[in-house]
Amino acid sequence: MLQYYSMQDKKTTMGWGIKKESGAEIWDTDPVFLSERVEFKDWCKLLFYPKKWMLYRWIKCGLNNNPKQSSLMMGENECIRILDVGCGTGATLIDFKKMFGRSVEVYGVEVVALQVDLAKQKIKENGVWAEVQYYDGEHLLFDNEYFDAIYTSDVLGHVQNVSNWLRELNRVLKPGGALAMFAESKLGRQAYVRNYLMKRGLNVDPHAEFHISLYSKKELQNLLADAGFVIKKMYSAFWASFFVHPDEFYNALNVETRHASSLRRFFILRNLNRLLFWTKKKLHPYSTALCELYGLIEMYVVGKFIEAQGYVILAKKK
Repeated sequence: MLQYYSMQDKKTTMGWGIKKESGAEIWDTDPVFLSERVEFKDWCKLLFYPKKWMLYRWIKCGLNNNPKQSSLMMGENECIRILDVGCGTGATLIDFKKMFGRSVEVYGVEVVALQVDLAKQKIKENGVWAEVQYYDGEHLLFDNEYFDAIYTSDVLGHVQNVSNWLRELNRVLKPGGALAMFAESKLGRQAYVRNYLMKRGLNVDPHAEFHISLYSKKELQNLLADAGFVIKKMYSAFWASFFVHPDEFYNALNVETRHASSLRRFFILRNLNRLLFWTKKKLHPYSTALCELYGLIEMYVVGKFIEAQGYVILAKKK
């Protein structure tokens, strides 16, 4: 696998949520920041990565307000550390190293051993240093209050014991440290299309078999509070996902329903999905960029009030 990976075009990745023969779900993406230094034009690219726009900026804001930054500027022996929990194949680790340079140590942990190997290779190929470790999904092998910020995205829904997992994040985070998280969730009341299909026996969650811990917005808030975090902001992500992410619905509507007793099931939604899927694919990458930019605007305008399926959570340790 590693030999195959190294031979791929540098712009090619395996993609999000690809199931391998071992049964593991692989998350392989490219870093957002490809140049050696992150400049203004690079930050503008984040406008087309709405979740990362929110999460990266929260980490950056938290570290900028960290009193250690002034010590670093004066050359004093201080160290700032970021942890990515569920780092996949290392794209975010590379982004953080390019954002902060040598002034920040970046660590990643991952439960899929193959992804740890791929992350180490990708980090080396991008000319940065970050430490990646395998972990069991429960116990972080770091001292108490070791990190100044923690990033974790698309992980909570895969965790067996969420309460213990959150307490473990809290344990290794310093008081006042930033937690930047995207968490999958139960279908909220405003997830109209997904709820309509679910009530009729069709689950359009493309990663449903791997999601073992999904909670409502209120349950997520309570879990984080019980673990010792204070939520500063919380946004629902992609309420209008049927229109902007038709690929998430395509297999369920157009493959799984082929064997339904009546091919007229979901006739309108199926054909509308085909049209949206074809249009987005035909106009890619412009259609994809426009849809992602819409997602960012949506989060700012209605994200605080909508309950869909997935939340950007910006929090701090008490």
